Amino acid sequence: MGGLVTAKLLRSLKALAIALVVAGVAVVASRPFVPFSPFGDDGGALDQGQPAYVDLENEGSAQPLPDLTDGELEDRSRRPVDHILQVGAGETLMSLLGRAGIPSAEATQVVDALIKVFDPRDLKAGQKITVTFDPSPWGFGQGQFSQVGLAADPIREIQVRRTPQGGFAGREEKRQVSRQVAHYSGKIKSSLFESATAAGVPAQVIINMIRVLSYDVDFQRDIQAGDSFEVLFEGWYDTKGKLVKSGEVLYAGLDLSGAEVTLYRFEDGSGASDFFNGKGESAKKALLKTPVDGAKITSGFGLRHHPILGYSKMHKGVDFGVPPGTPIMAAGDGAVEMAGPNGAYGNYVRIRHGNGFATAYAHMQRIAQGIHTGRRIMQGQIIGFVGSTGRATGPHLHYEVLQGNSQVNPLSIKVPTGIKLAGRDMERYQGHKRSTDLLMAQIPSGSHIALNPGKPIQAKAN
Repeated sequence: MGGLVTAKLLRSLKALAIALVVAGVAVVASRPFVPFSPFGDDGGALDQGQPAYVDLENEGSAQPLPDLTDGELEDRSRRPVDHILQVGAGETLMSLLGRAGIPSAEATQVVDALIKVFDPRDLKAGQKITVTFDPSPWGFGQGQFSQVGLAADPIREIQVRRTPQGGFAGREEKRQVSRQVAHYSGKIKSSLFESATAAGVPAQVIINMIRVLSYDVDFQRDIQAGDSFEVLFEGWYDTKGKLVKSGEVLYAGLDLSGAEVTLYRFEDGSGASDFFNGKGESAKKALLKTPVDGAKITSGFGLRHHPILGYSKMHKGVDFGVPPGTPIMAAGDGAVEMAGPNGAYGNYVRIRHGNGFATAYAHMQRIAQGIHTGRRIMQGQIIGFVGSTGRATGPHLHYEVLQGNSQVNPLSIKVPTGIKLAGRDMERYQGHKRSTDLLMAQIPSGSHIALNPGKPIQAKAN
């Protein structure tokens, strides 16, 4: 009986084994043929999905290639290869070209060709330069270095290309632009800069406008919510009506609670340009009212309780509270009498002006490069940056005006004014003023026009 059971069990196991073999053969027969690889291929399916490439401009992130036809792949392989590099702080064009992998001999030729159309010393940190290579003759990678391109300014494009003879030649291309005049006006809510920016006035135009008006306006105390501004300036616009580059301010005006400040740019008989008020008086004064933009007076001139010394002491200047690093402008033309550390004043600059006046600037974070004793300074030139060096509780500008050798209150002195037009110049100025007023009346706010003599004015909205 036991032998019979054993025989049946053996027959069952044998049948099961045959069934498994048949099933295995069927599975293998249903799969595509994969040849044996002597290099250790795992014999997986041939369809491994899309390959990936490394996008260097996206910091090495892997992205799938799009589905391209053979013709599109071939077309892509025939295109030049562009590399966009940014100029580093203190970097020269030679070092940038070396970083791009260009041999030094060719880089020298590029710089020599570039000098004829652009000064490489004008390169600025952060400026973008495009280095182009020919397509690779093998269909992948890149071929021979062929050209360098950069924007010299918003209008000019500079290129240096390899010539058929093997050298390099530079050339300049200019965008198609036209000089136009733009007009903006609006209400001031909090500050002139913020409100003018919201109205669409370019930042550089606002800065120039503030500088022009700062002879007559204390931007901390004089401007109130509800006051209004108006500005007329020239600009260069491309064929699509986009502002490419802003130019000179032609008119700047403020209505300060009913008191109007109106200044017109005018070229006198000597060819010099300046701003003049309605009476033909030059806006330019011997000294600016405030040597920093957006300043808040935190301490005035006179006796005060000193925050560090702890007792009352004469404060012989005015403190302007502004963020650290804010540029400080020279209040007037003159010569630097002192520039450097000066005890409790910290980093300090004193400028001697004409008519017996001098100005001093203290607690600077640092003094601007090139500012030293004996240096001639122009009004509005940057001489340093706001800080808290010396005996200071926080970042601010301590500003003094000296008449002779004695400090006087900067907010109450009367400084000499500039020239006043007369005679033939005054007649020409009055005609120029009327023309400017008419032009502003014809250009809606927020618009710009091309000045084409003999053609009707057509304003274009920004």
